[in-house]
Amino acid sequence: MVRHLLVTNDFPPKIGGIQNYLWELWRRLPADDVVVHTTPHDGAEAWDVAQDFTVVRSREPWLLPQPMLVRRVNQLAESYNAEVVIIDPAVPAGLIGPHLDCPYGVVLHGAEVTIPGRVPGTRRLLNRVLAGSVGVIAAGGYPAAEGERSLRAPLPPCTIVPPGVDVERFRPQTAAEKTATRARLGLPIDGPLVTSVSRLVPRKGMDTLIQASVELRVDHPDLAVAIAGKGRDTGRLQKLIDELDAPVTLLGRIGDDDLVDLYAAGDVFSMLCRTRWGGLEQEGFGIVFLEAAASGVPQVAGRSGGAHEAVEHDETGLVVDDPDDRTAAAEAIGALLSDPDRRAAMADAGRRRAEAEFSYEKLAERLGSAIDAMVAP
Repeated sequence: MVRHLLVTNDFPPKIGGIQNYLWELWRRLPADDVVVHTTPHDGAEAWDVAQDFTVVRSREPWLLPQPMLVRRVNQLAESYNAEVVIIDPAVPAGLIGPHLDCPYGVVLHGAEVTIPGRVPGTRRLLNRVLAGSVGVIAAGGYPAAEGERSLRAPLPPCTIVPPGVDVERFRPQTAAEKTATRARLGLPIDGPLVTSVSRLVPRKGMDTLIQASVELRVDHPDLAVAIAGKGRDTGRLQKLIDELDAPVTLLGRIGDDDLVDLYAAGDVFSMLCRTRWGGLEQEGFGIVFLEAAASGVPQVAGRSGGAHEAVEHDETGLVVDDPDDRTAAAEAIGALLSDPDRRAAMADAGRRRAEAEFSYEKLAERLGSAIDAMVAP
């Protein structure tokens, strides 16, 4: 494929959804054709050595759109014979694009395009980056639509490459495996279990899930809810749990193996993501929903941004139109908890969809074709 340079502030071993998205895709491209320029991070030296592709770390902690970065990217592109530079995200890092000596493409995520695209001062800058690119890789239909909304015109050649899932790593568990996982994580072995995995920030809607759990307990007295993750909302959520005496456990950040098992150990997965700040803050896609689907667990999502792309309503799970409505959330989760046959059908559908549409192997092939097309004669 085309030899190219990926320029990004967000790459492992730094942890996050974008970091995981980029690594899972780019590590599946031909290693000799990939060079990544990114920022330093604890453990990066050992991590970089373990990769098949080339990683070049900057000295500065953040890649800012300034002349020094333009010169360095030009030098790297020349040194490694890159035919195109891919910049993530479009703003602010993508602002170097129009000043590069070689063609460039950009990656669009959720907030990374929504916020600059809806703020007058930055919208002009985003549009300049988009208009000058030779191609756009959109991490879902939602960021692609936000890009067109900002540009008020069709995007340059755009390929939608949504977040995916490792279907070998995330898989359904047997009943015995579920029991073992629950016991190991200190969760009730019997009774319905609702799980969630997220950064604990207001946009993820964990407060609604906590409130809904109290209503759910009326019909499901042995209900347990387990939420994995950390974030600035942790203290507020724990206080809410204590005030309501909600059947919810905050697990904090757990290990990778435990995280995989937690997904599969639940009966329903829920993240009631919401839209905030007049549309400036939305859920870009929701990788966690795919991970739950691959694990054979139906999902309940809040309607926000691209979450409805990850959860196929009434097929792989349910989408709650008003994720701030605790009663609506409780009704959706309760409907699945009370209907084992429906849960099983959604679990099967979600697993099949994950394999057919969101396997990273297939998405990487799509990405490679998109990059090749950026420099096609």
